[in-house]
Amino acid sequence: MIWYFLIIVALIYLIFASITDIKTREVPNWLNYSLIAIGLGSRAIYSIITQDKSYLIYGLIGLGIFFIIANIMYYAKQWGGGDAKLLIGMGAMFGNYEGIKYLNPVFDLPFILILIINILVAGAIWGIVYSTYLAIMNNKEFVKNIKENTHKNFIYLIIIGIIIIILSLIINNEFRFLIFILGITLSLLPSTYIFFKSVEKSSMYKKVNIERLTEGDWIAEDIKKGNKIICSSIKNKNQYEINDNKKKINKFFNKIKYLPFKKYLLKFLITRAEKSINYGLTKDDIKRLKDNKIKVVIIKDGLPFVPGFLIGFIFTLVYGSLFAVFRVFF
Repeated sequence: MIWYFLIIVALIYLIFASITDIKTREVPNWLNYSLIAIGLGSRAIYSIITQDKSYLIYGLIGLGIFFIIANIMYYAKQWGGGDAKLLIGMGAMFGNYEGIKYLNPVFDLPFILILIINILVAGAIWGIVYSTYLAIMNNKEFVKNIKENTHKNFIYLIIIGIIIIILSLIINNEFRFLIFILGITLSLLPSTYIFFKSVEKSSMYKKVNIERLTEGDWIAEDIKKGNKIICSSIKNKNQYEINDNKKKINKFFNKIKYLPFKKYLLKFLITRAEKSINYGLTKDDIKRLKDNKIKVVIIKDGLPFVPGFLIGFIFTLVYGSLFAVFRVFF
C-alpha cells in the first residue's frame, strides 16, 4: 500500500530535518521541495495504478490547507521559512490517511486536522523541554537573567494567581473550575514570560564568523564601521524597511487622484508591507559585511521546531487524536 511508503519517507525526512534543525537551525530547501514532489508524485502514480484520482486530489487539498497554515505561522513570526515549507510537504504527503496494519490510532476528526493539532502541541512541549535544556547548560547566565527579568508586577501577578488557585480548591460552587483556570493563567503567564525571556538572553545569542553566515540569520545588534551602519539589527532593520515601504506606497498613491476605496486599499497594502518584511540577512547584507571586512557578528538563534513535527507525526500514527487519548485517561 501507498501508506507504508509515505510513512517511511516522511519519517526519514523528518529525522534528517530534525538533526539539521538542531545543529544549524535550518531545514534545506532541497529537502522540503523534494518532499512535496515525492508526496504529489507518488499519489499521482498510485491514482493512475488504482484508477482512483482521489489520492492525488487529497494530496493537493492537503498541500493547500497546510500552505495556508504554514503562511499564518510564518507571518506570525512563529516559524521560519524552512519549518513552513516542511509543513507544506507533510500536507502533500498526508492530505488523507487510511491507516496501516498493527497500528490502531483513534481518528475522531479528519486526519489532516489531527496531524496539525498534534504537531503544534508536540512543538510547544518540545520547545519547553529544549528551553529547559538550554537553561541548564547556561545556568549561571540564566539565573542572572531571571533576576533581571523578574519585575515586581510579575511577582504580584504570580502571588495573586496562587491565592486564586488555593481559593478554588477551598470553595465548592459551579464556578470552581473557571476560578482555578483563572488562577493558573495569572500564575503561568508571567512565569512563562520570565522563563523564556531569560533563556533567550542567556542562550540564544552567539558570535559567528562572517564565513558561516547564511541567508535568514538574525543580526542581534547594528553593525557599524565608524559612524556608518553597515547592517541593521533585526528590530531596526524591520523599522527602516517598514518606513521605506510606507513612503513608497504613499508616494505612488498620491499620484493617483481618483481611485475607488483608495483609503482602504492604501491601508491594506501598508499592512501587507509590514508583514512581508524580511527579518533575516539577505545575500546583499552578507556581501556588504564581507566587503567591509567584518570578521565576526552576533546573531540571535531561534528554537529548533522541526523535532516537534517528528514527535507529533509519530504520536498521530500510533495514538491518533490527542483529544481521544485525553478522554481515555480523564
